[in-house]
Amino acid sequence: MKKSPLPLLFLFAQPALAVDDALSQCRQISETLERVACYDSFVDARHTTESGNSTESSKPSAPDAQSLFGTPDAEAKRIVSASLEIEQIEQIEATITDVRKSRTRKLTVTLDNGQVWRQLDSQPMRLESGEAVVVRKASLGSYQMEKKSGGRRIRVKRAN
Repeated sequence: MKKSPLPLLFLFAQPALAVDDALSQCRQISETLERVACYDSFVDARHTTESGNSTESSKPSAPDAQSLFGTPDAEAKRIVSASLEIEQIEQIEATITDVRKSRTRKLTVTLDNGQVWRQLDSQPMRLESGEAVVVRKASLGSYQMEKKSGGRRIRVKRAN
């Protein structure tokens, strides 16, 4: 059953009452997508009225493929489906800005693009600041990091 977001039209005539009524109307919708659309229209209407301009001009820019690389696949796919302009990539190349070792001798690597990667396996690997690395997608949703010059690979997971 589709409910109309009619209370939103009167939202600012009686602010406190209208907000409660509008949210209550949205909460009564049983279909998930319709319910979310109701909440979105409520927030959009409120943002447009408060700022005095369209929400389109104040939207943050869409993330690019490099900033999504390494995020959990389900989350990345959700973001990509929301913005079809984002391409999926299979690897990134970056320079190491910081390397830390845990008590268990596993590495945490910070890259120049702001990404932080944590080692999952126990393979020893010597990495230093300033070195170029490649992080590639591997099987079953995992990732591997290696020096750009080649050599050993370690399994990693994005930490941020």
